[in-house]
Amino acid sequence: MLAYTVIFGLFSIFFVQNDYSRYPLAYTAVCALMYAVIFAGNLLYSLGYATRPIQSLWKFVFPLVMLHFVGTGIVDARFGRHAHSATLVSSIIVWAIGLVLFFPAFRAHFLLGYSRDQRV
Repeated sequence: MLAYTVIFGLFSIFFVQNDYSRYPLAYTAVCALMYAVIFAGNLLYSLGYATRPIQSLWKFVFPLVMLHFVGTGIVDARFGRHAHSATLVSSIIVWAIGLVLFFPAFRAHFLLGYSRDQRV
């Protein structure tokens, strides 16, 4: 999971930098903040650090991560660079690929918030 976390962090920087020129600053700032939160959660999970306060916080953060994923997918499908030429099939394929790529992060964040073990 640590290798995934490092690669995720590097790609997050690339994605935010790429989005900076295409979307409004407020949207890009929220995305950058969420990528930082996702990276932090992945890192905490990778290091097995899940104290009670972190578990309590991640019960709030996990739904935000999921909402961010869905929300950015909708915004990208509606206003993204290729939104005008996207078909339903291509949109479903892109969502499926995104889900597969983000699944380890979703699992890590879920376990940070809802696992009964102190060490996840």
